[in-house]
Amino acid sequence: MKLRSFMLQYGEAVTWTGALVLLFFMNTESTFSLCPFKALGISWCPGCGIGHSIHDTLHFNFGAAWQEHPLGIPATAVLIWQLVKSLPITNKNNNYEPGTSITGHTGYRIR
Repeated sequence: MKLRSFMLQYGEAVTWTGALVLLFFMNTESTFSLCPFKALGISWCPGCGIGHSIHDTLHFNFGAAWQEHPLGIPATAVLIWQLVKSLPITNKNNNYEPGTSITGHTGYRIR
């Protein structure tokens, strides 16, 4: 199977799986952060702790997840739902073929 056709068919599922695997194995003891607010020296951010919360939810530690960020548990459910929804087994009506889009427009063709 060619890489382009593989990514057209499984790209979204690979992306969601990768995100969940990275969040599952992340080091929560590290002081490293991807937060742009923290990098700018701003101490408060509405999303701070959600990555740790998702990590704790994936490890079934719901008390710690709630303390880190209350939206981490629903965010984990959304990530898992997006993964399941993007699998070709569960998505029988996908149109992941070259030249198609969600709206059904075939796109512009160069002649």
